[in-house]
Amino acid sequence: MRILEIVTVPFFTPRGTSFSSLERTKALSELGHSIEILTYSLGDDVHIDNVRINRIPRVPGIQSIPMGPSFPKLILDALLAMKTIWWLFFRGPWQLVYAHEEAAFWTAPLRPLSSSLLLYDMHSSLVEQLGTFGYSDSGPVRRIFRFFERLALRKADGVIVICAELEDIVRRVAPDLPRQLIEGLPVVGWELPEPSAPEVIELRSRFGLDGCRVVLYTGSFGRNQGLELAVDAMQLVVARLPDVRLLLIGGTGADLARVRAYAAGCDAGDAVSIAGMHPYSDMPAFMSLADVLLSPRTQGTNTPLKIYSYLAAGKPMVATDLLTHTQTLSPRTAELVAPTPEALADGIVRVLSQPEHARAIGRAARRMAEDKYGADRHRQQIAAILERMGATDPTPRVPR
Repeated sequence: MRILEIVTVPFFTPRGTSFSSLERTKALSELGHSIEILTYSLGDDVHIDNVRINRIPRVPGIQSIPMGPSFPKLILDALLAMKTIWWLFFRGPWQLVYAHEEAAFWTAPLRPLSSSLLLYDMHSSLVEQLGTFGYSDSGPVRRIFRFFERLALRKADGVIVICAELEDIVRRVAPDLPRQLIEGLPVVGWELPEPSAPEVIELRSRFGLDGCRVVLYTGSFGRNQGLELAVDAMQLVVARLPDVRLLLIGGTGADLARVRAYAAGCDAGDAVSIAGMHPYSDMPAFMSLADVLLSPRTQGTNTPLKIYSYLAAGKPMVATDLLTHTQTLSPRTAELVAPTPEALADGIVRVLSQPEHARAIGRAARRMAEDKYGADRHRQQIAAILERMGATDPTPRVPR
């Protein structure tokens, strides 16, 4: 098939939705399809067979965008929507339009005019994101987003969801819509070589971690990720275990500045190292030096994609006991704690003070990753939704 794919995140950057889009695209390529990606000017080019990346023009003053809705993202989406319309009607024919996140909001109204099938990749509920990222509690704004989310689900020919909570939304809005639940991704890092001992030693030295036990967080620095909670917890941890350090990997722009300022103003500032963004090829080395992997998310219902890499690492994980984690994790595979500084600190201390318990949840996490997540399974799930949509016939469909 000839596929037009619209990716509404900086592509490629090492953040959850970008990883997800990358792995979906790899799967489509391996299934023999030809893909043209339309995306922002931001991000690094990646090579995938049968795939070409096409970008909107750079916008002066927009060098990065924070997680969640924002005014710069609105500008980029407007440009991307215009490019989508041109490519859809003047660069086709396309057998499938594959819309990630809010790209479905502008492709859904065009569905009756196009012969292309529409696949909506619902990485999250945009209605929920408005509240999660603190942008609007306005009833009218939420109603507008809800309208477009429902329109996308009712006009799409198929949908991919990443967690049971999103599947429930789809079931309520469009019960007959073909859907595919894909919990996780082929685990990032499995395809990379094991880090050498000198690499790990160099990282420890670079971030002042020699002789320390390391609690590691990787991912975005959005407010919903609970990094302020993690910094607060570290003040309690180091009072009990002085050799423990928190290493935060990720973050850009205002989010990175916010977390740095918060850590600098806390008593635990010396116990917190913020390394900023690193390429995903460095992740195996960072995972290797970690004693505990941390996911302190405080808001949202979709599963953080970092969880799947954490599982594969086979290291003990501490995560907040909220739906965002518990729809994937259990007490067998992670130390689940209430989203308070005291509970988070207790969980970290428990894991570091009980080596056998730590090894047990690490081993269970690794077994779960091996059993449930892998490239073959992911490719089969992508093929399954395409088949249920009828998206295997290379001939264009008649507009409905």
